[in-house]
Amino acid sequence: MKKNIIILSLSLVLVFILGACASGDLAAQSVEDYYQALVNKDMDRAVSLSCADWEMNAQMEVDSFQAVDATLDSFTCEQTGTDGNMAIVNCTGQIVMSYDGEDQFLDLSGQNYQVLDQGGDWLFCGYR
Repeated sequence: MKKNIIILSLSLVLVFILGACASGDLAAQSVEDYYQALVNKDMDRAVSLSCADWEMNAQMEVDSFQAVDATLDSFTCEQTGTDGNMAIVNCTGQIVMSYDGEDQFLDLSGQNYQVLDQGGDWLFCGYR
């Protein structure tokens, strides 16, 4: 009986750890997806990946990429913490923007990003 209780306890701990890792992965993935939508100039996708308070900002950010060709370079994200109901995500990499044959670079590693869990959907909610 004691052996079964120990196995059950270890199983519950493993499920909890895997669940915490999965939520962090989902929060980080939502930031990566949001930035991919920006550089793809996909307004509908960027807005759908945003919390309600960020939707107008998402539209403006997509608009800001209309005149350039943009790609993500070495871009990855990871959840680094939480603040209330927000996950905090940090990323590395950059956006490479090309206009009239000239490249400009926007470093994405200097920001912390806020991501909100709304019913299992992780939504981009701005910068910290």
